[in-house]
Amino acid sequence: MKEFIRGAVTPQMKNIAVNDRFGNSGIKKQQGSTIIKYDTLPFDGRTEFRFFEESNQRNFPLSNTGADGNKLGVGNSMVVERAYLTIGTYNPSTNAWLTIDTTDVGSNVALLTSEFGFTIANSQVIKNVPVLSWIADFNKSAENNLNSNYEFDTQIIIPPLLEFVATLRTQKYTAVDNTYVRLTIEGSGAIIAPKTTF
Repeated sequence: MKEFIRGAVTPQMKNIAVNDRFGNSGIKKQQGSTIIKYDTLPFDGRTEFRFFEESNQRNFPLSNTGADGNKLGVGNSMVVERAYLTIGTYNPSTNAWLTIDTTDVGSNVALLTSEFGFTIANSQVIKNVPVLSWIADFNKSAENNLNSNYEFDTQIIIPPLLEFVATLRTQKYTAVDNTYVRLTIEGSGAIIAPKTTF
């Protein structure tokens, strides 16, 4: 008889288990994939950024959520494992980025002192995470002095068809013309596989 060693729950296992609880038992039959979602908002003086809300109205290169906006389509699911912020200069008239830089986040006081939150179907699942913890000096998973990619201790599952919104609450700051802030979330997940999986 083979010995079975129980280990930590993988992101894929948690994704399947959470979706089973929601009645989405078909997620385990979909194609496993790496999923990266991003959304971009103007750095225009607002003190609450609501990333992914109405993102279906923002096309590439500002957002990659497409027509689904802040919902994942049928058969799609995502594990939020990591997140990071970038800031840059974007020209709306040409629909083109002029600069984009992760290191500017660490030197921008409004972003550095901000707090991150995440809701799914109006339920708070991540609350008041200081962005200061995302920069290399305080980031527990930083492997170099430029790392601003934050790995969450608890992996959050976004099931299909439920709205999700990421919030960033900042102090007051002076708006900068053509400056935009992008939030990127990434992790493993499932995408619809109507025929077969690979």
